[in-house]
Amino acid sequence: MRKIKLLVLQIFRKLSQNYVPRSVILLIDSSIVFLALQLTFLLIGSAQPHAETLYFLNFSKELFIIFGIQFFYFFIFNSYAGIVRYTGFKDAFRQLQTTLFTVITALIINQIIFKIYNIKLIVDAGVIVYGFIAFSSLYFFRIVVKRAYQIIQSSKSTSSAYILGTELTDVAIAESIISDTQKKFEIIGFISENDKPKKTKIFTLPIHSLKELQDKAKKGTCVIVSAEKLQELSLSGNNIINELLELSLKIYKLPELQDWDDKSISTGIKKVNLEDLLQRNPIKLSKENLKSLYESRVILVTGAGGSIGSDIVRQLIPFKPKKIIMLDQAETPLHHMSVCLDKEYPDVNYEKVIADVTNLTRLKHVFESYAPEVVFHGAAYKHVPMMEANPIEALMVNYLGTKNLVDLSQQYKVNRFVFVSTDKAVNPTNIMGASKRSAEIYVQSASRNKLNSTRFITTRFGNVLGSNGSVIPLFKKQIEAGGPVTVTHPEITRYFMTIDEACQLVLEAGAMGKGGEIFVFDMGNPIKIIELAKQMIRLSGYVPNEEIEIVFSGLRPGEKLYEELLADKENTQPTHHQKILIAKSSFKFDTENYQLIEDLTESIKSCETKLAIQVLKTIVPEYKPTVLNVTSKNVS
Repeated sequence: MRKIKLLVLQIFRKLSQNYVPRSVILLIDSSIVFLALQLTFLLIGSAQPHAETLYFLNFSKELFIIFGIQFFYFFIFNSYAGIVRYTGFKDAFRQLQTTLFTVITALIINQIIFKIYNIKLIVDAGVIVYGFIAFSSLYFFRIVVKRAYQIIQSSKSTSSAYILGTELTDVAIAESIISDTQKKFEIIGFISENDKPKKTKIFTLPIHSLKELQDKAKKGTCVIVSAEKLQELSLSGNNIINELLELSLKIYKLPELQDWDDKSISTGIKKVNLEDLLQRNPIKLSKENLKSLYESRVILVTGAGGSIGSDIVRQLIPFKPKKIIMLDQAETPLHHMSVCLDKEYPDVNYEKVIADVTNLTRLKHVFESYAPEVVFHGAAYKHVPMMEANPIEALMVNYLGTKNLVDLSQQYKVNRFVFVSTDKAVNPTNIMGASKRSAEIYVQSASRNKLNSTRFITTRFGNVLGSNGSVIPLFKKQIEAGGPVTVTHPEITRYFMTIDEACQLVLEAGAMGKGGEIFVFDMGNPIKIIELAKQMIRLSGYVPNEEIEIVFSGLRPGEKLYEELLADKENTQPTHHQKILIAKSSFKFDTENYQLIEDLTESIKSCETKLAIQVLKTIVPEYKPTVLNVTSKNVS
């Protein structure tokens, strides 16, 4: 008996790895109906006028008529189309519809034949008995398969999990997970957000306060929280998630309610990431304003293969631009972006252009070929230590590349030009920040040209969570490798925002700009990098400085302890958007500055590093380099 059970489980396990074709389900359902008919005829044979002709597997015309009716309704109600292992109320209702309509149709045909020939296919009671047998058999088959699948899944490893919260929604989540076919999680209790829960149990599962959990929770136990509750806790500043992480519990979140499907709830449960814990109020965009500006326009996005550029492209798509020109010098990221667009947005009209922003001739060809009406300039070098070792390249791309695009935008009468800058441009201590500040100045100078019709707009913000090469992916790799996690200084802080948030604000600022503004984004409060590292270690299920070590490597060349969003001589004025401010600069651009611009341009083109930096310090007097790796390799 045990061998037979194991054999059956093995067969089901193989079948459960793939979905069975609908044609097979239809064949099984048809066989069940055929057997249900034969059983019905045997049970009520004595009441049937032609009972003597009915034997098991006797293909009589009566049997075929009823079978044909049922088969017809299989197709009408698509009752064989559901995935059997996920059978639920909808599937039961479809089987009931199919059988009920078969019974009603058979009874009607019975009455018609009786009136014409004074005989019936089968007594009315027999039709009703058949309906009961057929529905019960069809649904029983599905329940058996579903239960077998659950047994198979339960034989695989499951994780013990608590549900965070004791409200009706949290109870519904627990019920869904308990009845889920995947059985990835075994619910062992609830966690109350109150110190003293009113109840002690829900169903038969205990309710724990955080204090009780400190003694009872095992390391690595999961906590499941709804996306809505997670956002609410994050926005309200509630510290319960951090307290759970400090207990070495793993936090998982469910998808938002509208993203649930009819299959398995477990497939949508994902690990909570850093972005989930740093949530802020959703940005409200002026969609009508954005649509009027970007709809049916040709839009050029430089650095389109990067984190910011690629997300700007995605954020533009809902506003239906005429064409998006994606420009980048890196072929692999640009190719990856085009593959993603083809899959996610097959109807979007776009061009992928490989070009270097320092190549004026190539850029001129791009402007002539596509005639962009709006330009988002995101192409830049951003790694501070790398640029400290290569100052001319930083100036070449960040300053000269921007100058090329500004000049061409004026020449080809672009409607508006939006420059993506950085908080490192404020009181810069490194060449990367100084190069971006000089680019800001050039963009502002172009807006002062009275003969110019282009609106030149600058956006300035801090670090973006998860962007290519940022600290988040670096920490993730270090944690996956078992540590250590390297932080440059215990007091270093940075401003952070999500990629989506940053790009939405770039679009909004681009739409509201009248020309010449530097828009500064509300970045919230600065975050200590050491706390960021600890949080990421806990999210990965480890204990900081016990299982994963944190080491301090020292400040790198040009690196600041604290970033700023405003320079010493800048102040702000509000806009209609609460997350966007305008930096009011006292900077004056005169004839002498134009000469300095020419000098800087020539020194960059001739790779004269010392001269370029000397001129740069004059243009950006607040530039105070901490360290500059000026060596024989990069100085002319």
